[in-house]
Amino acid sequence: MLDTGLIDKLETLGSLSNSWRTGTVVVGETAQGDCHFSTNELTLNFMLAPVTKRHNSGNLTSYKTGTGWMVPAGVNIRCGYETTSRNLRVLLPLSTLRDVLPEGQAIPNLPISCLEDPTILQMVLNLYHSSQEDDAYSALYRDTMTLALAAHLYRAYGQLEETSPQTNDPRIKRAIDYIEDNLDQPITLDELAGVSAMSRYHFAKMFKDLTSLPPHRYLAERRIEQAKSLLMSSGLSTAEVAYQVGYNSQSNFTQIFRRLTGVTPAKFREVRV
Repeated sequence: MLDTGLIDKLETLGSLSNSWRTGTVVVGETAQGDCHFSTNELTLNFMLAPVTKRHNSGNLTSYKTGTGWMVPAGVNIRCGYETTSRNLRVLLPLSTLRDVLPEGQAIPNLPISCLEDPTILQMVLNLYHSSQEDDAYSALYRDTMTLALAAHLYRAYGQLEETSPQTNDPRIKRAIDYIEDNLDQPITLDELAGVSAMSRYHFAKMFKDLTSLPPHRYLAERRIEQAKSLLMSSGLSTAEVAYQVGYNSQSNFTQIFRRLTGVTPAKFREVRV
């Protein structure tokens, strides 16, 4: 059962449509009346308000806010809505689903399922909120989260083989060195996986296993550490420091700096100088 906090968050979501390589998030409306729902990608659909649905049999079913379904690609559903409905949808392409599998493993079948897992819904909400930001940190976070979501779906509804991580791996060292050398540049999950010669999912999983942090958080912490050094040792403005550590928005830099340190860059400099 979903807690009231999650339900309250769902009811306040605004319209949105954002696509990137590993997924798509859409918040929209379905008009009252007959509906033909066809999926080209794995689709997670959550109701953002109570709605009554009419099935082909003629039966009516009422659904509460937060009710969700997982519908695999290639499914056609005909139904009807007694009222206009608002919904939050996440679409995961085949490439994302394939990335989370061990090499050579066939893609397991995922059934049409009712979703009552608060972990899945929280992941979807995180994707929604990160889709409202247009910066390198949010892009890396979205890629990481869509892969984590795909892996969670396989573990909950399919079969996903687990592999034991190595305690040390030179491929992750290459990624860490790449991050250190490019803190002032946008860095994507594709780049880091490419440097490591691994799939995006297996890179992200091994990186967290070995560093205790997902790639997007590790990158943010290294950038903020570099920013601290610049704030204390240089006369650069906050905007210039933000640019030097890879943020093209001073407000976004300030928000992440405060999230990780508890103070704004200006306050940090005032206290430390």
